[in-house]
Amino acid sequence: MTSPALAKPALWFVDTSSLLSLAADDNLRQTVQGELVSQRRVLLDVVVDELERLASQGLPGIKDLAVAALEQLDWLGEPVDTGELVAAERVVEIQNIMRSGRSLKHPAEHWAESVIMTMAERLQQMDPYMLCEDYNARVESLHHNLTPFSIHKLLARMVQGGRLAADGAVTFADALQTAERGKDYTAGEFISGRLGRVGQP
Repeated sequence: MTSPALAKPALWFVDTSSLLSLAADDNLRQTVQGELVSQRRVLLDVVVDELERLASQGLPGIKDLAVAALEQLDWLGEPVDTGELVAAERVVEIQNIMRSGRSLKHPAEHWAESVIMTMAERLQQMDPYMLCEDYNARVESLHHNLTPFSIHKLLARMVQGGRLAADGAVTFADALQTAERGKDYTAGEFISGRLGRVGQP
């Protein structure tokens, strides 16, 4: 009789888009931090770079969130220098997939997600997850050894696991909607997990 394979430890990559959303509501951020506190988490330098660019050049609403997000990164630890960890050529390949033939709005568009996917491809000893609000990035990440979650999907998992009341998830969804980072959801949708695109893949 063979022994069951030991589960690999989880490693969470937190993307720029999710950090912007978490900056919209302190209680939401603290709740997500609490959910992931026992998991290994990683903050990449390219994510910090993107937040800094948005804080200086972003549109007013995004700029404010980026400024707030930059002050809330302690729970993720020191940023990892990815310069020697990923091949730029591979990152560009994934970035080109992400842009789907469209011109990039700026050279760094999709760069952070592409670096995350490049790093995850090489992970053998850990089970990598990505917290990301970009639907297309979540779909593409499935091809790069990642399990993607949006914040709403993570909240639904917490509701289903009895770690968050459904009404609490609705309150957080309302806060994200107010910040133009999501739309309206019901308690029933969080209980069932049927959240449309935000709950997929």
